Amino acid sequence: MIILYGGSFNPPTIAHYELSKYLIAKYQPTKFIFIPVGDKYNWKSNLAPFTHRYEMVKIMCKYLPQATISDYEAQAEYRGTISTLKYFRTLYPNEEIVYVIGADNLLHITAWINYEELLKEFRFLVLQRDDINVEKFITSTLTPFKSSLIIEKEAPILNVSATEYRDLGNDNVVLTEINQYIYKHQLYGRGE
Repeated sequence: MIILYGGSFNPPTIAHYELSKYLIAKYQPTKFIFIPVGDKYNWKSNLAPFTHRYEMVKIMCKYLPQATISDYEAQAEYRGTISTLKYFRTLYPNEEIVYVIGADNLLHITAWINYEELLKEFRFLVLQRDDINVEKFITSTLTPFKSSLIIEKEAPILNVSATEYRDLGNDNVVLTEINQYIYKHQLYGRGE
């Protein structure tokens, strides 16, 4: 099993770290790969440049020796998760490709590029949240794809976010070394 964890990682937080550590321990994937979105991903505002987000995830990977990072989504125009997952399937044709997704994102998956093809060809590790009834949503909207969805109910969901770091200045939501990197490179209004 190859677990892919995509996101903006703007910046990567202790929630990303703790969740990744948990998923690696529980599922013991052959590989666990972070995939930060590239600069051309236009659904998020205020993204730090990809090179910095990539370096911050790389710092986090130092503390997760089983994890690695890919720059695939920075190499071209954004073409959707389907393109990314197909790319990794060509790299690892004998492995099951599993993509990590939050329950909040699952609610919008029908708006994703080629979502039906995605759900037919790949598995999704859905992170349960208390405020979202994932089973009810799957039954009402995604019944034909139920076997593609692994519902993860035990993963630690820390109540911290990258927004909390960027907008509220809470330095405690990122690893110390990532915080030092942010100050050194004057990201998110920090530093000199």
